[in-house]
Amino acid sequence: SKTGIGMHADALFRDERLALENKQLHEKLAEFDNARPTRMLKPELVKPSKWANRHEASFTGEDFKAIKLEIENSGGNVQPIKVRPIAGSDQYEIVFGHRRHRACLELEIDVLAIVEELSDLQLFAEMDRENRQRKDLRPYEVGVMYARALDEGLFPSAKKMSEAIGVDLGQIGKALNLARLPKEVIDCFRSPLDLQYRWSAPLSNALQKDPDLVLNRARKLQEEGGTVIAAKVLQKLIGAEDKKDADHP
Repeated sequence: SKTGIGMHADALFRDERLALENKQLHEKLAEFDNARPTRMLKPELVKPSKWANRHEASFTGEDFKAIKLEIENSGGNVQPIKVRPIAGSDQYEIVFGHRRHRACLELEIDVLAIVEELSDLQLFAEMDRENRQRKDLRPYEVGVMYARALDEGLFPSAKKMSEAIGVDLGQIGKALNLARLPKEVIDCFRSPLDLQYRWSAPLSNALQKDPDLVLNRARKLQEEGGTVIAAKVLQKLIGAEDKKDADHP
């Protein structure tokens, strides 16, 4: 319209249309506020974290085979891993997703990853939080992770670790006790992944009371060989079977 009224109406409609388009664009952008960019990386350039806690058995069992098959059928890991750049190189360190990375490495395909700069403390906290959310990490593996963090001086004490990552100090203690069991004791089990949190106290108590006796029992178990279920191994180590025999001669 060439009239003043028509031109004014056109301007109003144009402004309303622009305002609506602007609102829609802002809504679309808001959807990506918490999104993190991903990229495809050569798995050979991605290294396990120095806090890595996955026992080698976690890369050979049925769970890992299922993960690997799913990634193979999907043409890659749909759920990205997370890494941080390693300063002064073209390589990356895994924050979480060690099994997904290993699967891609074995399948010889690129791995989908979120890349983010993180401090050691941030990396450890994110790794621990991810592990607890997934609930597939075994007590022994959790203990190894906590033990390494303390041994490397990332935290001055288990109490400070508890405060930093928001995990109960008692739970951290149980995990640490399992990770710090003597090798002779751990080797009695088919896999350290069989160890359970509730076994931490009886094993630790038996070792504190008479370490030589427990280690002798452990050596005897290994000499006997054979496949013994984990619960039975525990009973033998702490002398529960001896007590039963004494109670029922």
